[in-house]
This record gives sequence, C-alpha cells and structure tokens, in this order.
Amino acid sequence: MADHPAGIVNRRRIPGLGHWRWQRYSAVVVLLLLIYFVVTLASLGVLDHAGALALVGHPVNALALAGLVTIGLWHAALGLQVVIEDYISVDGGRRAALLVVRVAMGLIGVSSLWAIARVAL
Repeated sequence: MADHPAGIVNRRRIPGLGHWRWQRYSAVVVLLLLIYFVVTLASLGVLDHAGALALVGHPVNALALAGLVTIGLWHAALGLQVVIEDYISVDGGRRAALLVVRVAMGLIGVSSLWAIARVAL
C-alpha cells in the first residue's frame, strides 16, 4: 500500500479528463450559437414584439435557441459542479449542492424549452 503525505486520505480518484473535454466542447458550441444569434439580431434592425415572436417562431431559429438553452445550461452545470467540488469540503454538503444545481438547471431548462416551443408552435 502506498504511503500518503499527512492530510491526504486514501480515496478513490475520479479522472476529470472527460468532464474537462465536455466543458470545452460545450463552450465551443455555445460560442458558435451566440455568434449566430448576434449576427441574426444585428441584421434585423428594429425589433418589436411581433418581430421577436416571428424570429423565435422560425423553425431554424427556434431549434438554434433551444440548442443554445440546452447546451448553455449544461455548460453552466458543468462549471458549477467544478466550483462546488473544489470549494465544498463536506461530502454530504457537496452532494446536496450538486443536487440543487442539477434540479435548478433542469427546471430552468424545461421552462425555457416550454416557452420556446409555445412561441414556435
């Protein structure tokens, strides 16, 4: 058995390379979707309520917005997971905080997708 320095407990190590990769992939997709929406909004000119409904009602824009919401919230949840795992030392508190973040992101995602679908359909 390996000797550990003082303060280091012998616990199972979870590799973080997959988490790191998914966070980078999601960042690239969110960036591309944000560029798409910035260009789309910049090309519209004046946008009133009816114009905004027409913009979100277009199928391509609705799908892109749904993707932005879904992947953006997933990216945010991955980032918050890293912060929680780094700064909350109590195992039960860490699990509770992760559960709260996941439930909150899920609720925000479902309500956002429902709103997009309601406008687009």
